[in-house]
Amino acid sequence: KVDSPDLRDPESRYHGFNKAGFINPGVHTIWINVDSPESRDGSSRTNNTEIQAINKVLELLKSSEGFKEYMEHWDGIKSESKRKEEKEIGVISCYGKQVRKIRESVRPRARQLGLQIKMNTVDKFQGMERNIVIVSTVRSNKLDRGNDRIEVNRDAGFAKSPERLNVALSRARRLLIVVGNKDFFSGIRDKEGNYLYRNAIREIERSGKVIDFKQLSK
Repeated sequence: KVDSPDLRDPESRYHGFNKAGFINPGVHTIWINVDSPESRDGSSRTNNTEIQAINKVLELLKSSEGFKEYMEHWDGIKSESKRKEEKEIGVISCYGKQVRKIRESVRPRARQLGLQIKMNTVDKFQGMERNIVIVSTVRSNKLDRGNDRIEVNRDAGFAKSPERLNVALSRARRLLIVVGNKDFFSGIRDKEGNYLYRNAIREIERSGKVIDFKQLSK
């Protein structure tokens, strides 16, 4: 039932995408590992390499076997708003400045690819879902101070309170793609010393897929 290839089944997580080294129809969660530094932007944070990774993910999705058929399926929906919702790819982040940078870089690329995307902060995406959601986590164990100064970062910021990220990770109906620093998030603990994301990451490793962006971008 969960993997029923009938896209009309509201309980099915099926998408049907297949591309060697990236995805197959049985994969519903992917972690794209990006270990580049984060940057400060006022009180917000950004991560330019994650934006590059999102553009690459969109290109790979568009060129995946089954993607064209998947998108064409929704053309049969009479309601324009419902049809748009089913086709849109959600792209979200906890940081407003990262969302702004995503708008500047990812939206033009999506247009070139003929893709519809819905971008917003995690807080504003609350209550919404999309079939495919890409989450930019931003945070890293390295901080870019500018002028080629990279320093160690141990501050997890919002990630020490997992509620927002848990919201982000539950917005996808069929395919969730997390872009972020896997080792950094694996090591984040709460005040009691409990690992906050290690189990979720291990589940993605076990039943989904972890791909290093450096390999993906070759």
